[in-house]
Amino acid sequence: MSRLVFALIALVVPHSLFAAEPADKAKADAELARTAQGMFADLKMVTLENGLRVYLLPIKNAPTVTTMVAYRVGSADEEKDQTGLSHYLEHLMFKGTDKLAPGDIDRATQRNGGHNNAYTNEDMTVYHFDFAADRWQIALSIEADRMRNIRIDDKHEFEQEKGAVKEELRRNEDVPWDLEFKRILPLLFPHDSPYSHPVIGEAKHVDAATAEIIKRHYDQWYYPNNASLVVVGGLDAEAATAKIKELFGSIPRGDLPKRKQPTFYKERTGPKRSQFDSKFAVPRLLLGFNTIPVGDPDDPVLDIVSNILGDGRTSRLYRKLVEDERLASEVFTGNQSGRYPGWFLTATELLQGKDRTKAEELIFAEYDKLAAEPVSDTELTRARRKIIAKFVFSRENAHTLADTIAKASTYPGGENVGKYYSDYLTRLAAVTKDDVQRVAKKYLARTQSVMVWSVPKDDKKSMHLPAEPRPSGSGTSKLGLAHRSVTVAARNDAPGAAAFSLASAKRTVLSNGLVVVTLEDHRLPVLVASLAVKDVRLREPAEKAGIASFTGGLLEEGTDQHTGQQIAAIIEDTGGSMSVSSSGAALHVLSPDGNLGLGLMFECLIRPNFPADALERQRDQQLSAIADAETQPDTRASVLFKSLIYGKHPFARTSLGKKEVVGKLTAADCQAFHAEVIAPNNAILVLVGDFQTAEIVKKVEALTKEWKPTNTKKPMPAAPPVPEKFTENIVSDPTAAQVHVYIGELGITRNNPDYYKLLVMDNVLGTGPGFTDRLSSTLRDRQGLAYTVNATITSSAGSEPGTLSGFIGTAPVNYIRARDGFLTEISKLCEGAPTAQEVDDAKKYLLGSLPFKFTTMSAMAGQLLAADQYGLGFDFLETYRKEVGAVTPADVHAMAKKYLHPKKLTIVAVGAIDKDGKPLKK
Repeated sequence: MSRLVFALIALVVPHSLFAAEPADKAKADAELARTAQGMFADLKMVTLENGLRVYLLPIKNAPTVTTMVAYRVGSADEEKDQTGLSHYLEHLMFKGTDKLAPGDIDRATQRNGGHNNAYTNEDMTVYHFDFAADRWQIALSIEADRMRNIRIDDKHEFEQEKGAVKEELRRNEDVPWDLEFKRILPLLFPHDSPYSHPVIGEAKHVDAATAEIIKRHYDQWYYPNNASLVVVGGLDAEAATAKIKELFGSIPRGDLPKRKQPTFYKERTGPKRSQFDSKFAVPRLLLGFNTIPVGDPDDPVLDIVSNILGDGRTSRLYRKLVEDERLASEVFTGNQSGRYPGWFLTATELLQGKDRTKAEELIFAEYDKLAAEPVSDTELTRARRKIIAKFVFSRENAHTLADTIAKASTYPGGENVGKYYSDYLTRLAAVTKDDVQRVAKKYLARTQSVMVWSVPKDDKKSMHLPAEPRPSGSGTSKLGLAHRSVTVAARNDAPGAAAFSLASAKRTVLSNGLVVVTLEDHRLPVLVASLAVKDVRLREPAEKAGIASFTGGLLEEGTDQHTGQQIAAIIEDTGGSMSVSSSGAALHVLSPDGNLGLGLMFECLIRPNFPADALERQRDQQLSAIADAETQPDTRASVLFKSLIYGKHPFARTSLGKKEVVGKLTAADCQAFHAEVIAPNNAILVLVGDFQTAEIVKKVEALTKEWKPTNTKKPMPAAPPVPEKFTENIVSDPTAAQVHVYIGELGITRNNPDYYKLLVMDNVLGTGPGFTDRLSSTLRDRQGLAYTVNATITSSAGSEPGTLSGFIGTAPVNYIRARDGFLTEISKLCEGAPTAQEVDDAKKYLLGSLPFKFTTMSAMAGQLLAADQYGLGFDFLETYRKEVGAVTPADVHAMAKKYLHPKKLTIVAVGAIDKDGKPLKK
């Protein structure tokens, strides 16, 4: 069930924040359950004669529509000598048909102001389009065409896309957890088992893939009777059904291959171990147990077990490893069930130099305890409520709802999505303490475990492991579903969110200087609060670098009223969500709990007490994070790039600070920084949701009446240096799989009068949807030099100048070619105006995609926060439409000449290349 539960995590709107009376809790839980059970009440399903399952969920007044096609084929359906086919095919599905040339799908999406993308996992491949509600049906035409008509050959960029997939493989290996997941899968599953290899495939198989091999895979699985079509949002279900039948009804069904059969190792008599040298600075443990498929009666029980063990600060493993013993900085668990029996994972990131044997024993002690002793009523109730809340509040976003439906529809027994989730919730509600104990005994016994340790070479606390051969095969990261980030005639009218306006927002300044911005939205019983503290990094003294992160990490660790554990319990007991840092706070609650949630948020902001035990724990974690960041090539490149661009400006420093400084920070340092920086007259609070403005402003005023303003003046940081020449800075890192390249110079502030012209320039050069911008279409799509390439000057613009920042990740052998190609595209834009079509397409996208800035209350709060921070006015959407709509090709050319300086750019490259940019000899 976990892969379905994970689909709902992104938009969690929590329940009440403070403890309530038992009767109130029971009533609230019952209401929450009823809401969850009814979330698919309006879902309409029809199966066409050719077997295509169609799911339609109209949402009244929704501004957007998400269309998804989910094929019931993934990496589990591949042959063991041809892995990665499903993911490679996912990329190629955007390359065209007889009707659609390479790039046409992205251009159609761009011109209609939409988004597109896809992902592959073990059991499915899912394609999606997001459009404004008045232009979504173009997605149906594209999906119907490519369901059986995709072209896979050199004309449709087969080899170029292979280069992009290979770069995706390399990119993954330069971040933690990728190699650990690849190691554990063949230890959990025999070689011929469907789940024993990575979703993205093994490098040698990707390299050897031919057009014929992948076309055969396509012709085996891509048929209407192996697919679900899901449409959610502002649609007319009757009209949509008619259009779908027209477009998809004549597509013939296919004879599908027989599914693979799972195989299993014999029952283990003891833990299975593997260990390898890590190129990162901290040890990581990935622990797994074989379990069950989706839909098994024990699936919801394992979800609850996962919640109790490793979800949030109240979870047992977090409390034991992170807080009590101070051995780890992170621990999480997951129930990875799928079409076939899956696995249960525990992932632990240790602090640098900590005892790995002790950490391992403590983890197994918690598993043993779960099997030996009943969990508490509080733990069981908390876990159940958190899971249900994640279902309920996915209603806020059409895309998340569509994905939830698509995933369920691909699994056996999931055809009736509404019943499927209703049955799951019914089973979830019936889970008992005995069930938790029984399942822990059955599946999570130490003798049945598989462990993978990645250990820095200089780690002195080595464990004695029996000699084992290095396992073959590989796997996929918990977060590593393979995505292809892409975005047929466009409409001629100006697309956009014409009905949207934030002008009804109200702004109030309290007596202590706190700015309160409110926007009522009564569509859902939800309250969102977003508070920003201004100029935090500018106020951090250079000699105390890291104090902002250090102080912020302690704000939820205790106040004059509650301990850190009590704060966490109050939130998590109700499914709540709150985060507090030096930069501000975020709160997401049901509106009846708004007053309580705001009270706790302000308590953490105003009255933290910086307890000694939490302070030392924060120090350990921050020091370990600094060390680990120094071993990650992308982070190293980014840090060096910013230091060169900003010079003595505070933005040149990393937020984590330096080891020698963090090692000496005290509670007094935190108190002084808190008193100076986190003040009401230095903050903006935005509230969006189901409330009455006058009432909530009065409540905020009461909650903050003791919050005193500061007299500190606005900081005046040192000006960044003015570059005089082009510089290239190469850092040789033989451990890096990719070369991570940053190219750029100093940027602009958000209130720059050229901002909107530069927004269009960004879209033409390096931020267009899919591969419509010049950098993506040339370096990524046509040449296959990268998986990720982009450039932007507007995205980092704030109160202080941001950066013109370009990025490309490429193979060492391609570094010089990629670098020169990047510089060529920048120079070309400086030398001549873009075409009228390029600019028109960029404008259509920027205007047409406006609805996506308002699909959730959190998104609206973010827009209002930016409007107030940068003095844009609450009518800035009208300004946005007017200014973007007026941009011409000549304007874009003028912006390029004014802000892009090819002969004064700074380049930073970190990877396995020498000082001349050539690959290091192995």
